[in-house]
Amino acid sequence: MSDEAELAAAIRDHPLEAAGALAAVQAGWLAPLTVDSLVAALPVVGGTLEQLWIEQLAHRDLLDAFVGALQARGVPVGAPQPAADHVDPERLVLFGSRAKAFRCRVLVNGAVAGTGCLIGPSLVLTAWHVVAVQPPGRPQEPAPRIHVVLADSTVEEVALPLRFESFCGDAEYTGQAPRADADVDGRNDVAVLVMRRPAAAHLGRAELPEPVSRTASRTRLVLVHFPDGEDRGFGWGYLHKIRNVTARWRHDITTAQGSSGGACFDSHLELAGVHQGRWNGKGRLVPLSRFAADLRPLVEDDVAPRSLWSLDGTATGALVIGRDVFVHAVAAAGDERSRVRGVRVKRRETTGGTTGLNFSHHLLGGLLARRGAGQVIVRVSFDELVRDLVEDIRGRVAGTGLPLADLPPSPGLEVGLASPEAAARDRARLLAAAVEAAAAAAGRTVWFFFDTPSVVVPEPARLLLEGFVAAALRKPHLRLVVAGFETLALPGEEFATASAAAVAGPPGLVVEYLGGFTRADVLDLLTRAHEDLTGRPPLVEVVDAVADPVLAPLRDFNGVYAASDLPAVAAALRPDLQQWQRDGREEP
Repeated sequence: MSDEAELAAAIRDHPLEAAGALAAVQAGWLAPLTVDSLVAALPVVGGTLEQLWIEQLAHRDLLDAFVGALQARGVPVGAPQPAADHVDPERLVLFGSRAKAFRCRVLVNGAVAGTGCLIGPSLVLTAWHVVAVQPPGRPQEPAPRIHVVLADSTVEEVALPLRFESFCGDAEYTGQAPRADADVDGRNDVAVLVMRRPAAAHLGRAELPEPVSRTASRTRLVLVHFPDGEDRGFGWGYLHKIRNVTARWRHDITTAQGSSGGACFDSHLELAGVHQGRWNGKGRLVPLSRFAADLRPLVEDDVAPRSLWSLDGTATGALVIGRDVFVHAVAAAGDERSRVRGVRVKRRETTGGTTGLNFSHHLLGGLLARRGAGQVIVRVSFDELVRDLVEDIRGRVAGTGLPLADLPPSPGLEVGLASPEAAARDRARLLAAAVEAAAAAAGRTVWFFFDTPSVVVPEPARLLLEGFVAAALRKPHLRLVVAGFETLALPGEEFATASAAAVAGPPGLVVEYLGGFTRADVLDLLTRAHEDLTGRPPLVEVVDAVADPVLAPLRDFNGVYAASDLPAVAAALRPDLQQWQRDGREEP
């Protein structure tokens, strides 16, 4: 971990990134530490904001995770800065910090067997032979115990069987290099390891470039690895063509045991392939172009899942029952080509309380944490009378560390000619434009979460909210989640599902209705959980045997159970989920 002075300087000099890292390491927490809470405590405890920040992180045992999250956001805290050759030095500093965060060690049966690279919040790319215990095509028995050691020193278990694997060539397994592409046709020596939970969301990932660059001889190569399992920085060298072979390339970077599986990057610092091993004194690389198409759907589903059964992917995490519409809508809103710009959550019965609405904020945070540093959540609540909604939103945006320019005056207001409706629309438009400009400059997507009001919303605030929603729907870097407000008519299209927005038309929000849950919702959760925790789909009678005793004591109306029963159902399901989790670890 970096020293306290360096960390304090990083927090002070990079407020936006620091705020994002603080939120990322507490994704899913019900009572997270926030910048606002730190600022509010300063007059009482004294000292500087940075000192208090660090003290509170240390108290929560989050310092290492926070440093990793800062590095994932390109803040050079303890990041290596090797000399560059034909590499943009500014990009190199950013890359060095990020690569230090997304690099990891791969342990097989307790020993360092190779290097991995994060390509998703729960996905690690490495070489297949690193985790193999038998030759290609044979059963991998006895099944190995596989773990990864992340940049923040946490050790995470890998689920078996592997999510994706492509064997090495038969001759390669014994140390011989291929003499022709036919020798390794369909054999790329890569594997995707899936951690049992999305534990690396705060550490960022290596992006899959689109399109994948062509491999060329004598171009610069950077190898992110752990030679002999040790941190010696990154390797620098050049690519070399192998005669009569395009499925493998040579490089001249010095490597050692433990380097296998390390990610290779080109002179543009884009992912170019995976280091395989050494042959005749030279390193060997498998180019990304051979397997990128296999990785993309895995990464997309990991970063923006269409369904979710647990907020953190574990049997002890907050269970997600009957929220597929919300999860799918958030995934769709992350696609810049989609008409979906967020979610509108409505209760079928407004007297049914706010439990589901409040959980929506935690669910959104958990989903966006998977996407990394580019997502910012601004929560706007109406728990007390808001005198000026525009200034309230401006202050909340600024509290995330995103700098906003002063809003220009509205011409209609200056001369006193604008009606209240027109004035509200104009001020809201200027605010949305300012947030959009700041988000675009910082490379962020800002999600506004509007809480259902606990007080009567005055007419000026209502007009400003309507105007802001109308303007934000058309901003490429802004997204919306409106929880409650059932009686308020908001502008924009409304979609029953994310897929309903596939046709051309104006942007809008997917509408999710909250009003209880069904037996099918519980069975969906159990089926997904069993597959994730044990690595195999369950028999129908297995999930029935768990669901039926839990639901039997409850009363339903036309097959719908009351939302107030959800906490009891989640508690009753948890022991079986925990048993499946133990079974999955004992029986790969």
